[in-house]
Amino acid sequence: MIAPELERRRLGFRARADQRAYVAAYADHLRATLAASDLSRFIGSSEHIHAWLTAPAQIAALDAFLTAHFKEVVYLLYLRPQEDLVISTYSEAIRRGARHDFATHLARHGRIDHWRRLKPWLEVIGRARLQVRLMVPDALENGDLLDDFCAAAGIDPAGLARSARMNTGLSAGEIALRRLLNAILPVQTRSGDPHPIYTRLLRRLAPLCARSGRLTLSDEQIEDLRARNSEANEKLRRRLFYHRSALF
Repeated sequence: MIAPELERRRLGFRARADQRAYVAAYADHLRATLAASDLSRFIGSSEHIHAWLTAPAQIAALDAFLTAHFKEVVYLLYLRPQEDLVISTYSEAIRRGARHDFATHLARHGRIDHWRRLKPWLEVIGRARLQVRLMVPDALENGDLLDDFCAAAGIDPAGLARSARMNTGLSAGEIALRRLLNAILPVQTRSGDPHPIYTRLLRRLAPLCARSGRLTLSDEQIEDLRARNSEANEKLRRRLFYHRSALF
């Protein structure tokens, strides 16, 4: 079973059989979609794949599923600097109902070992089919993530519509508001739907936080984060990004 309870509720997974049925339905959907299409390229995107598939057996199972449907499978992975990622993971934790403050989150989750998470992918998939890119302006095509993805995927970005960013990090005021609500109400009902009272209160009170600034790290916190992750970052730099003086 997938680990996060929030996802299990959203998808209606109460037993392993529910998850197996979901996977089988998706496989049927994919086969039907491919049979009805004459397009030469299929692009799938999920931030959960790298986060949840950490064991070689899981990665191999995904690859076996994909290679059974496609002649060539290539994986594209973007890595974010730890000081950006830890703010993002804190925002997501608060969205999911967490109550702890940022200092606690930083102490618990500030060590983000990109090299340890990447090694099983390299071992199972191999370097030739795994493209690893860095989400920093000087490593991106034109300093832009969308341009970089298009370049990596062989897509001409000319004329493509660019929508506004949607899943942005919470502001300091939004975090304070949600922490308060999380202490008294669940984010979801037992069925996995958004809790109606929580949603109503959030909608009414959110405008009060509209002018609050984004959560930022102090110089001391940045220095601590970089020190905690320097060894792993250097291993990754030497292996895949030896042309850079520093990973990030």
